[in-house]
Amino acid sequence: MRRPGICIPITDTTRDRIIQRAKEFAVLPAELVEWRVDFFAGYEKEIISVLRELREVLREKKLIVTLRTVQEGGEENGSRFGYTALLSDVAASGLADYVDVEIHRDPDAVQAVIRAAEQSGTKIIGSFHDFTQTPSEEEILHILEEARTCGADIGKVACMPSTEVECGRVDAVRLLAATEQMKEKYPDFPLITMCMGEAGKMTRLYGGLYGSEVSFGCVGRASAPGQIELSEMKEVFDKLYSGKRHIALIGFMGVGKSTVSRALHRLSRRPEIDTDQRIVKQQGCPISQIFEERGELYFRQLETDLIDGLATMEPGIISCGGGMALRDINVKKLRAIGEIVFLTAEPETIYERVKNSTDRPLLNGNMNVPYIRELMEKRRPFYEKAATVTVSTDGKSAEQIAREILSAVS
Repeated sequence: MRRPGICIPITDTTRDRIIQRAKEFAVLPAELVEWRVDFFAGYEKEIISVLRELREVLREKKLIVTLRTVQEGGEENGSRFGYTALLSDVAASGLADYVDVEIHRDPDAVQAVIRAAEQSGTKIIGSFHDFTQTPSEEEILHILEEARTCGADIGKVACMPSTEVECGRVDAVRLLAATEQMKEKYPDFPLITMCMGEAGKMTRLYGGLYGSEVSFGCVGRASAPGQIELSEMKEVFDKLYSGKRHIALIGFMGVGKSTVSRALHRLSRRPEIDTDQRIVKQQGCPISQIFEERGELYFRQLETDLIDGLATMEPGIISCGGGMALRDINVKKLRAIGEIVFLTAEPETIYERVKNSTDRPLLNGNMNVPYIRELMEKRRPFYEKAATVTVSTDGKSAEQIAREILSAVS
């Protein structure tokens, strides 16, 4: 899984401040720097000269040049510059690694910039920005297809999710799903996708797990809503892409994850991490109380947040709660840091293991085999899709299961 590059923007208005900012950015742990020309207060005839200085200062960084229009969230100040002529000159100069072109502008303008870049080797980012909404999955795919077919080297979509928390999360997940679909269809076509605002932060941090190859952070002043400080973004990326390999156990409640985890610990000496126990300790109350007082969605978000800290730990055995694999973002995170083992058992086996339990909120009032079978069947597709290894627990000792797992993941 490829770690995304981090891009930080220069949004200063004067030549001196732009160059000073570039000198500060040159030593920071970001792979790319974007110069937002629409913030520049100088004359158009100075831009190539400023760009030449930037190239000299930012030798080790990839440089993106962007003239964002007002229609797509840019500064009114940038309207002073000739869009097509300026970006064509920048592309032809070879001083920038990438030039951002808004693909919903005049098609002739887009093609003019692409032609100017052909001789210099400058790459074109075909971009689209919507500051009012998040388009449908089909629309996002169509926009990225437009970027590809018009001749851009990279497709970019940035949009605004709903400010209502759950709706915003749905919007963000929709964008991630579209990114993954496009990447599966065209694996060699680079993508940059994100949702803006508070709800979109998850796409900036975890978009790489779905195929987005660059994430825009900031150092102080942001160039778009929801940009995350470089230090925080790097910390998350260091965790997600550390290469440490955990063994994550998933499966229905009562399938034996905790018992198998202990056996794996005895055989491998890896530390054990029980996600349910950690949440109970963090919240200071049992899971049943969390469900009753805060609801299932709150608990599911606790599970998602918990995974972030696991990548910094030495490789261990992660015993996941029964619903952990129901969220795609959880699966993506777990796969980034290890193997996912799906433990299976028959409904009758599950019932015998949990029938005396008082901390199974999903089974309250439904402690019977038919209901367990029904719930298991609803979850089975999620477990099977998430798993990199599947192991049956019926009729086996914990040690037999553990040895089977270690053999499969070694």
